[in-house]
Amino acid sequence: MKKLCILYSLLITAIFANSGVAFAATVGNSLDLDVPNVSAILKQEAVSKALDGYEQMIKIKAALDMEFLFDKDLNGPNEVGGAELSGESYMVKLGVTIFDRVEPYIKIGASRLDAKWRQNSALDIEVASDQGFAWGGGIKGIIWDFDGSGIRLTGDVQCRITDLDVSDIERGGTVITDTGADFKVDEWQASIAMSKKYELPLKWQNIYLVPYTGLTLSDSTVDISFKNPDDTTQDWTLYDANNDSMFGFFLGCDIMPTLSSSFIYSIEVRLINEMALTLGGAMKF
Repeated sequence: MKKLCILYSLLITAIFANSGVAFAATVGNSLDLDVPNVSAILKQEAVSKALDGYEQMIKIKAALDMEFLFDKDLNGPNEVGGAELSGESYMVKLGVTIFDRVEPYIKIGASRLDAKWRQNSALDIEVASDQGFAWGGGIKGIIWDFDGSGIRLTGDVQCRITDLDVSDIERGGTVITDTGADFKVDEWQASIAMSKKYELPLKWQNIYLVPYTGLTLSDSTVDISFKNPDDTTQDWTLYDANNDSMFGFFLGCDIMPTLSSSFIYSIEVRLINEMALTLGGAMKF
């Protein structure tokens, strides 16, 4: 033991004697062999895997839909005829996908709509709105996955409220001014869709297409009314007109640049109870 101590002493003395102005290196204690007992790299990998698993369970998504309504026929009382609605909406949709099965969401955006009808005469009444606030919400979910075929059946239920300010009113080509005019639309819709995923191989990468089609059951309450200052005894209104037909058909396609892409682009047309086109895109956070 004495010899070992002397050896260490001579070694240390020799090092210091020949080191000049050199700095000594820290050796550390024996606990360095045991602690820390968790690898930072392995821990980060575990955290990343846990977060990836969490993302698979819960995904936060945002989408932008540009909706163009070319024509929707409305049904009112006998004194109202030829009622139509047209315009466009720009909606941001924020949703949370849970377990890749169900997605509740909210919609916030702006709409600008035009309405046309005849009331108690052959003169056309046209009412145009300014850009106004629109909001709503809904829930979408998978009804059935046909394993191995890429075919999926999904359902969606949603509603939307649009409250607008009137910008222009004409009756038979005569301009009418009413600062208290009302223009409000309440909508609800239930739909069922069938889709199938296809892989389109390209030279640089594969693109995935998901065409879909289905049926809708929907209705709306269109509340438009105004007064003519030159004839205050007469109310001009749609009497809360509804959809002329509650049944509709839609056809669309989602486009994914890659299977792991965070972005999806889409196009959709809706027919029968309305003629409409939607261009949109979605992003996963």
